[in-house]
Amino acid sequence: NFGGCGRTLSDEHGYYEFLTVRPGAYPWPNRGNDWRPMHIHVSVYGHSFGQRLITQFYFEGDPLIALCPIANTVKERSSLERLVASLDMSMARPLDFLAYRFDIVLRG
Repeated sequence: NFGGCGRTLSDEHGYYEFLTVRPGAYPWPNRGNDWRPMHIHVSVYGHSFGQRLITQFYFEGDPLIALCPIANTVKERSSLERLVASLDMSMARPLDFLAYRFDIVLRG
């Protein structure tokens, strides 16, 4: 598993890009045979709030999302869907990389 971190800034319109490898699933010794789905942790800093926002996003189509004890703490399906990055072939580079879209929306 990736043990490092990266940083990116949004532009004046709030857009950002982050180039990395898609992570793999890994076992989580919580209740025997639990696995964490592919995910990336995100910390967001801004001028409108006093401390960082920490979340994670998953990848569209990962069957382990439905089995993940952490993802299952999100009770509303629409809320969980907002934590899933969607495949965006319009941003992919042929024969080089796939692209996923994950929108971060903040109020205020």
